[in-house]
Amino acid sequence: MPFRPFDAAKHATKRATAMLEASNQEGLPLGVKDDMRRFSVVLAVAALDTYMHRLIMDRAFSHSKLPGRLAETAIPFDRLLAETDASAKAARSKPFNSRPTTRTRTVLRDQLLKKTFQSPAEVDEALGMAGLSGNWKSIGEQMGMTKKQVEHRLSQIVRRRNWIVHEGDYERLDRPRGPNMNSLSQAEAGDDIDFLARLTAAIDSIT
Repeated sequence: MPFRPFDAAKHATKRATAMLEASNQEGLPLGVKDDMRRFSVVLAVAALDTYMHRLIMDRAFSHSKLPGRLAETAIPFDRLLAETDASAKAARSKPFNSRPTTRTRTVLRDQLLKKTFQSPAEVDEALGMAGLSGNWKSIGEQMGMTKKQVEHRLSQIVRRRNWIVHEGDYERLDRPRGPNMNSLSQAEAGDDIDFLARLTAAIDSIT
């Protein structure tokens, strides 16, 4: 069976949940427990990001008319030239299989790897690239929330994820006198993971 975008998201979410549950085991230093909770949320955000990347790739060659967001994807000219040369070389060599679609898919995947699809604006961009623009109301309804509520909750989680990844989750103090950390409880981390799982499932329901 094919490993669908939603399968990847569920697998990454399962890993996030397993990390969160493992943070409760006895014998772990307190700081390690806290970091495991932090990175369980980071991994759950990665599940959403992974899903959006794979969804775009999964749908990229199925459109009768290319979605505007996807059509506007910038490809460096030197990369385009390199792929053209590689295709020409393959066409002249046995077994004469240049596989242009495969090469195009590789170029698109490489470009997408330079982007993140985590914040509401980024997820909206990904939906546009997947040909699913204008579905936020349906996504919110699937979750029992308004579009504004979904975007606000997602923004909170992604902001905290960035704080962890880019600033080590230290408190922002003008004159810190020690390694003061932001707190994150087991329940809070669990709620974040659950929300991201429900959001991904709601998006998948409209595909």
